[in-house]
Amino acid sequence: MKILYVSSLCSDKYFKNIFENSRVKPQQQAQKFHSLLSKGLIELTDDLYVLSRPPIQRSKHKIEHLKTKGNLKSGSCSITYNHLKVLNIVVLKQFLLFCTSFFYALKWGLKNRKQEKAIFFDPLNLSISVAAMLVAKILNVKSVAIVTDIPDFMKEYTFKKKSFINRATSKCYTGICNFLLHKYDYYILLTEQMNEVINFSKKPYIVMEGLVDSQMKNTMNLLDYKYNEKIVIYAGALYEKYGVKKLIDAFMKLKDSDVKLWLYGAGEMEDYVKKCEKEDYRIKYFGVVPNELIVKEQLKATLLVNPRPSYEDFTKYSFPSKNMEYMVSGTPILTTRLQGMPSEYNKYVYLIEDETVSGVKSALETILGKNRGELHEQGVKAKEFVISEKNNQVQASKIINFISA
Repeated sequence: MKILYVSSLCSDKYFKNIFENSRVKPQQQAQKFHSLLSKGLIELTDDLYVLSRPPIQRSKHKIEHLKTKGNLKSGSCSITYNHLKVLNIVVLKQFLLFCTSFFYALKWGLKNRKQEKAIFFDPLNLSISVAAMLVAKILNVKSVAIVTDIPDFMKEYTFKKKSFINRATSKCYTGICNFLLHKYDYYILLTEQMNEVINFSKKPYIVMEGLVDSQMKNTMNLLDYKYNEKIVIYAGALYEKYGVKKLIDAFMKLKDSDVKLWLYGAGEMEDYVKKCEKEDYRIKYFGVVPNELIVKEQLKATLLVNPRPSYEDFTKYSFPSKNMEYMVSGTPILTTRLQGMPSEYNKYVYLIEDETVSGVKSALETILGKNRGELHEQGVKAKEFVISEKNNQVQASKIINFISA
């Protein structure tokens, strides 16, 4: 099967270039998710062509148009990345992306017109998805939506209020996204609840909460290599709505001087995090760093935390990628009982049952009071589960079987 993958996915080298040269750092979660899935798919397909709208912000950087090809499988199969040009002129940028996406998608479709093929979409990348969807309809190609978020629940967190133009643009984007979201042939969803709000026509779908790198099975999490101090890590968006303030406030109430809280990421809570860092020597803020560095630190930590409130409606329609990354590290995870998290995960994670500040404090005290061996054993069990059941090759195989049935 030939696959056209329409998203913001870049080659590893190209993404690193963007990350290092952009003042506004691109989201690493989306890159990692689509990269893992694409590398799983290439093991099962003839070849994979990535049509990429690179995650370049309107900031000063020197990123040139680049078309690269990387052999990611032994043999003749490979992933080809076509990174589209992104202008810094708002209207022209979207128009150019639409035109170039349509051209390359049509060229790919005509080249492979006699082959079994499918187009995989990240529907949130609107300009290139609309163009590729048009090609899919013209050439009668299977369209597969990889839905990682619901447009109506996407919130842009800023320090300033949006202007009228930004509000109007955002409303237009959401409206078009919602309209297009109902037009695909197949759906890959993060939670079962997503199906209720987007799949009105009852098209075929499967639930794939996330995926982990199959290569992590070769990365050992060894007790002897962990920090002597009790290191608690939160890595992700720093928003109060995600429970970050509650986590920090709960941590500061702990009396144990040997425990540390390390935070990675960016968001509206940055100033508060820095303020608390000055008030409590046990808190350390690292900002936005490359994901590979975070993964290395997770291996040496004592506990990884995701305090995202389970009572928020948006948790029905999301499965945090950080939970999968936490679990595959082999370090135990403390999380809330998220509405979109299947019950099969519960025995592999520690749960915050009371989501008040005092409840989070109590959960931290209980877990950090366990001996190192017990904590390590829980983390290893979680890793074994996701490596065997949720790795990118297993998940890609489920998808290929699903759309080929």
